[in-house]
Amino acid sequence: MSPIKSLDGRIIGASKIARDITEQRRAQERQQLLLREMNHRVKNLFTIASSLVSLSARSATTPRELASDVGARLAALARAHELTLSRTPGSAAPAEASTTLHALITTIIAPYDDEAPSGSSRVAISGCDLSLSGEAVTSLALLLYEFATNAAKYGALSAPDGRIDIQCSDEGQQFLLTWTERGAPPPVEQRDEGEGYGSLLERATVKGQLGGEIARDWTADGLTIRLSLLRERLTG
Repeated sequence: MSPIKSLDGRIIGASKIARDITEQRRAQERQQLLLREMNHRVKNLFTIASSLVSLSARSATTPRELASDVGARLAALARAHELTLSRTPGSAAPAEASTTLHALITTIIAPYDDEAPSGSSRVAISGCDLSLSGEAVTSLALLLYEFATNAAKYGALSAPDGRIDIQCSDEGQQFLLTWTERGAPPPVEQRDEGEGYGSLLERATVKGQLGGEIARDWTADGLTIRLSLLRERLTG
């Protein structure tokens, strides 16, 4: 506020300037929200990285193998994380976006999906799609990565003519994913994973985080994995 004076110096009034700071306060609130979200995500990333090292160390036999396993799993998470970011129009800053289950499967499987002799993809995804929450993306990315690497090492993707069919279906409260490998080399023996990384990951992810069940069926031609997950845990 400022005084208004007459010609002889007497104060005869006052002037006041009012500024609307609504947008400024909203910007501050958005900034605080982003900072809290960043803090939450960074803590989650440290937790995930620590868990990956601990779980991978249980099955690794050498430091080189441990470094390779952890590095590959973190790379899979990085590829999945890219799906959850988009760029706002006219801005260089990324904004959070949702991704779908089909997009996530395609991204995780891409490094292993070398073309078949016919020139077509060896991985087919069919059925309904589903938008995923950020937490579900992280959990499913690790799980799908394990499926893909096992298929590349021992299963359908280790054979020239092997194929993988991934069928998705919505059953109301449950969402079903069936991973079927065909043309895989005959299994020498049924592997007992015990409490290795894969079984620990499945127990923590499928049952603990996604509230579901997992079942496997080995055949002479390959492997079928059936995932039944709570829909609400996937969509957040």
